[in-house]
Amino acid sequence: MSIHDDAIIDKGVLEFFQTPISFFSNCELTNALKSYILSKNTKGIESNCTPDLKHNLIESNFNFFDEDELVVQQTAKWIKKCLKEVINTVQSEKVDYSIRFTESWYHITKTNGMHEPHTHLGCSWCGIYYVQSGDEGSGETVFRSPIESTYIDRGNSYLDDRRTIRLIPKDGYLVIFPSYLIHHQSLYKGDKDRIVVAFNSTIN
Repeated sequence: MSIHDDAIIDKGVLEFFQTPISFFSNCELTNALKSYILSKNTKGIESNCTPDLKHNLIESNFNFFDEDELVVQQTAKWIKKCLKEVINTVQSEKVDYSIRFTESWYHITKTNGMHEPHTHLGCSWCGIYYVQSGDEGSGETVFRSPIESTYIDRGNSYLDDRRTIRLIPKDGYLVIFPSYLIHHQSLYKGDKDRIVVAFNSTIN
């Protein structure tokens, strides 16, 4: 990106390095998707991926969107549509991108479950679809700013207010974000299971 004189004249302070986080909503899929996931009787962490970061939750293998079940395919199709909208917006163009889900899976988080901070490797965009958000009041999804500063004083204290974004899950919410963004699920204290579907994707 180039900075032109006109931009500097029009505005003395310019903000760069923004991180796009996009939100969508679809409650029409949640009931059927929840019923299907719960019928699978998954035990433990089947993916065997970074199990030390995951506490008191159940995780499927990473090929969930490959299943033939109608509601799974409907979910994958809708998420692809949302992804294309996000990419066309951030790229400022209208292109029929080819989207591939490199991994897709579900979590069932139990009482006192959590997922420690992490990023997703080998992909450009990730997402979380909240099928059943569970009980309110805990278990937020927390995104950490990619801009790290080891020194804070009054001159850059505004960075402190922007270090994290806390998303309160709601049934049917979909959040899409870049893979480099560090995120975690804080401690979930609810009694009702929290069910989410997550994915990693590459774009061509």
